[in-house]
Amino acid sequence: MVLATVTVFFAANIAVNMVYDLTIAEADYYRTSCQTGSQEQQARLTVLLVTAHQAGDIASRLCQSESISKAYGSVDVSWKPRTQLSSQELITEAYDVIWSREHVLIGLVPNIGQYYDPLLHFDHYSVYWLSLQNTPVLTAEYFQEKRIGLLADKNSHTHYLLPLESLHRSGIASDSLELVHFQDTNTLYQSFQNGEIDLITGGSGYTSPTPVYSTLIDDDAIAASFFVRQALSNQTIRCELIHALSPLKSLWQGIALHQSVPQTCP
Repeated sequence: MVLATVTVFFAANIAVNMVYDLTIAEADYYRTSCQTGSQEQQARLTVLLVTAHQAGDIASRLCQSESISKAYGSVDVSWKPRTQLSSQELITEAYDVIWSREHVLIGLVPNIGQYYDPLLHFDHYSVYWLSLQNTPVLTAEYFQEKRIGLLADKNSHTHYLLPLESLHRSGIASDSLELVHFQDTNTLYQSFQNGEIDLITGGSGYTSPTPVYSTLIDDDAIAASFFVRQALSNQTIRCELIHALSPLKSLWQGIALHQSVPQTCP
């Protein structure tokens, strides 16, 4: 494994800027880590995402939290293809927080409720074909000569499974189309905005600096939720985790969510 260490400056909502050393691991997945500044705690807080989107901001918020620094010496935020998450990692509780769909976790460990609780549980949501040019039409003629962006993650509902199912239901042969696969959603969205691809799929929370035309694919898609280790029962820390995940709010805009903490986090 090759490790490259870079120093990143995060402007916090305080009088001075905080400085963190973020370590990016070049392997089969990537991670961002930082130190909380605690001289007493050696424990590491681990968060597993499905995308690099806002991972640095999430790590920064957690490392700046006074409550987190009282219990942890460092924070590790990682992301990797969902197919690489193993049953052993769930049973051994390798991660404190996991972003995934409940049925995926149950498929790996049927009694997953013995190990993880929902931290932020999302209701179902809507998914659309998106275009910057015109309203997508589900015909073979419309999709011909269009560059279609998908995620390389074959477990992604929004960016892989649902678009391919939509094409199949519409009688459009996907093997006759120009499908472009991306490793992460950031690159997918940026290529779409730059005009390098013509069509992508996304939820109602997708934001764009320019008008976006949409056509509904599914109005009841299964949303991914955040799960927390049962053993991490401290409600203050659970609230800190919820606050730290707030940079991702745009991704679940328009989706009803439920917090696992008994009281509303301040």
